Amino acid sequence: MINRLPAIQLGAPGEDISRKDLQAVVQRFKHFNQQRLQRVQSLLQPRQQEFLKLLPLLFHQNHPLLPGFIALDTPAGIPDYAPSKQTLDAAKQFSKGFAFKRKALRQHPIDAIYLMGSVGSMAFSRDSDIDIWLCHAPGLAADQLAELEQKARDIEKWAASLKLETHFFLMDAGQFARGENTPISKESSGETQHYLLLEEFYRTSIYIAGRIPLWWLVPPEQDHQYPQYVKHLLENRFVSEPEVIDFGGMHQVPVAEFASATLWHIFKSLTSPHKSLLKLFLMESYASEFPTPQWLCLAMKRAIYQGEFSVDSLDPYLMIYSKVDAYLRGIDGGRRLELARECFYLKIVGTGAAPIENRARQMQQDFLREVAEQWQWPDDLLDNLATVRFWDIAKAGAEHAVIRQQLQQCLKMILQFVGMPLDQAQRENQDLKLVGRKLKVELDLRPDKIEVLSTRQAVQNKPDLLVAAEVTAGSDAPVWYLFTERPSAKQLALGRAIKQGDSLLELLCWAVINGLYKKSINLHVLESGSAQAGGEAQQLLNELNQFLTRHLLSREADLAIYNRPNRVQATLLLVNWREKLPVDSSHAKQLVMSERADPLSYGDNRLCFVLGMQRLSISVWGEATLHRYSGLEGVFTCLTELFNDGVKPPAADQLQVLCYTPVRGRSIVGRLEALFARLTAIADRPVAPYQRYVTAAGGGYAMFAMSGERLSYYLLDTQQQLLQELAKSHGGYAPVFFDDYVLEQTYIPFLYQYNQPDTVQLFYHVTSKHVGVYIVDEHGALYLRQHANAGAEHVLAHYSVFFSTLIAQDRLPQVPLLKYYEIYRNSAGVISCHPAQPKLKASAMELSVRIAGETPSRLGVYCNERWFPLDDPSGYGAVRQHILGYRKASENYPFHITEIEVPCQAMGAETPDRLQTVHFLNFKQKIEDKLNI
Repeated sequence: MINRLPAIQLGAPGEDISRKDLQAVVQRFKHFNQQRLQRVQSLLQPRQQEFLKLLPLLFHQNHPLLPGFIALDTPAGIPDYAPSKQTLDAAKQFSKGFAFKRKALRQHPIDAIYLMGSVGSMAFSRDSDIDIWLCHAPGLAADQLAELEQKARDIEKWAASLKLETHFFLMDAGQFARGENTPISKESSGETQHYLLLEEFYRTSIYIAGRIPLWWLVPPEQDHQYPQYVKHLLENRFVSEPEVIDFGGMHQVPVAEFASATLWHIFKSLTSPHKSLLKLFLMESYASEFPTPQWLCLAMKRAIYQGEFSVDSLDPYLMIYSKVDAYLRGIDGGRRLELARECFYLKIVGTGAAPIENRARQMQQDFLREVAEQWQWPDDLLDNLATVRFWDIAKAGAEHAVIRQQLQQCLKMILQFVGMPLDQAQRENQDLKLVGRKLKVELDLRPDKIEVLSTRQAVQNKPDLLVAAEVTAGSDAPVWYLFTERPSAKQLALGRAIKQGDSLLELLCWAVINGLYKKSINLHVLESGSAQAGGEAQQLLNELNQFLTRHLLSREADLAIYNRPNRVQATLLLVNWREKLPVDSSHAKQLVMSERADPLSYGDNRLCFVLGMQRLSISVWGEATLHRYSGLEGVFTCLTELFNDGVKPPAADQLQVLCYTPVRGRSIVGRLEALFARLTAIADRPVAPYQRYVTAAGGGYAMFAMSGERLSYYLLDTQQQLLQELAKSHGGYAPVFFDDYVLEQTYIPFLYQYNQPDTVQLFYHVTSKHVGVYIVDEHGALYLRQHANAGAEHVLAHYSVFFSTLIAQDRLPQVPLLKYYEIYRNSAGVISCHPAQPKLKASAMELSVRIAGETPSRLGVYCNERWFPLDDPSGYGAVRQHILGYRKASENYPFHITEIEVPCQAMGAETPDRLQTVHFLNFKQKIEDKLNI
């Protein structure tokens, strides 16, 4: 119904204003709001209508039997409010004896209540959500605000029991007008678009109770000088301040807000593209009118002041479409105009599958026919748009490509208009920074990333069949195509598929992420020379759905997540897909079995059963990416990247491994998961800033090095190289952890379990031929030596003298503890260590053999106090003969050095503070080997 009323003209500042005209303006706005509210009520079920009837009463009076009651002193009271008979009847359904008693309140903590958003438009249905601005008086105490917030949350729960989704926003009008505490909602990003949210409020709000917006009383032609006109109204008492609420005007909207609002709506378009694209076009049209944009809320106010308006003609979404249509026609935006029409249609009718009540549907259809006629839509457009409810994935994909192009175009045009560097805007605005990160995740295309369709939720027709086909053309790499029906040869040749990719895994991930998976779906795989059965591909599809649902699809889109670093939070490894192990191929005579069951170093030939891996990773920001790895080195590269790129602290459950290799699959899965779990366990309980972990790698070894939160690795080809690596100094304590299949035939992994910082540990084992000595120094470096023709007591005494002298002369940067152990192996092969105590005899101290020298090239030996230069090889013989003079004729045991006083460079250390015990032991052995020739 069109209202036709006389136009109202209010005077300019300095002129007299008729209070009768002011009252007429108020009544005209209230009447228009009442018409909107009646439209809303007509679309709700009777029980849902009670919510809107009771809404103001619940915040005017605290009653124990009414919904949302917290306490009798919870802030309550709305100025100039009196419940209607309908409201009182609704209240009596909760309390039969309820009686409203009008009380003269000294204060009214609640300024006003408004509905806003789509609730005031033709797009509203009983399934739509309702945003409610609960405006409270300034200066409420924190505990009062908390109670009010809790009451609002409880009323939301009551509304939910009526199948209404409501969202309360507590508003302090003064703070809002100053740009503080702008609410963040599904429609607004808070500080990112303060004024544009205000415009939307003025255009869409429905007055429920309390103070009226002062903005109503500022004529549209005076809005450009809003503060001056408000001052004129209040100072001259044309308006009583307690009767109005001031959210501010639209006279000074910062240019930068266009950039931030554009980013926000692009962000929203990633999940609701048709709704947000329409608003993006609106931003564009506003930008084209700068510096005096023609705000839609002013157009609405102008129509009400002029007196000819209706609920339909001032429908918030129709107003957006009308402005966008006129703008796009003016710039010849052909394809964009088609998209705007589609967006408007979908906003009005919705894209959900939920049935709409017949009356509401008829209202929508009549409304759309009027719009189509007024704006000269093509005759068949409404019928074509009606098929949106029957979209398949092909249509959604094509639509997504168009939408994505438009999003990028909108972003480019707005940023060019405002002339603001995006990085500067993001530095100054936290919300904008988070929105920018989300856009980068969703809009940036990379070869390794799975594209997420913005239109995926519009797909109502999900296929019952998926066909993945591999096509190879000549020497080119094979290409995979995904179809929703069995493709013909022509379709295969032309590549007419819903998706093209480099691998089957990419296609299946894309299908799951974009909503094509369902339990009953059948998957057929057409591949050339494949070794995989169709059942395994179906099983893989099911596994991918579980993984992606758990880590990606079930997550709520929350901007706060983009405050965190974009690390990998979950990974699935697909091992050996479409690859057969040569050792188990059909040409092999029999399955190779071995007691050495490590899939990374299997059997006597140290075979690696991991030929290739495909990695699917989900990041904290919701990116799904794919990577490939080949062979043994690929295994360690992959695990290292997962560790470094993953969330901190790393956890074993970040990794899931799939492998369908016959016979070997389960052991491969267990091995890779256990290896990653061991790395994360070591990182979770660090015993030093630098730690090492060594595992078998084919015929060699892989040494992982952890420095802080970073992991690296390097390969060692032989056991000798590994021992040399263990013997190196690292300038600090560097403990080593051993995998089960490393040096398992030696004592070394067992001995390192005793390793402690700042402690030199000597282990010895006696055999019939020699005494084996294993020393792990204060930094974890290993020293090995076998002493032939020597007794354990003698060897132990010698090392004790050497270490004691080293400490007494203060040659080490820090004084280590000294510990001695004897190694035992019982008849069952179980190894143990027992503390030992060196026994020093007087003879052990009789002869001091000291290496000394001022430079590495000028060294000599002091035997007691006699000097023997080592400038030529004969010097070693002279030392040997001199030492033999101290022995009995029958004594035959190796020569030992007891002291070392040489420059640190001679022992392989750059500076004295880099010296550690292993330097002295290695230098000692070097000299002793020459003496024992």
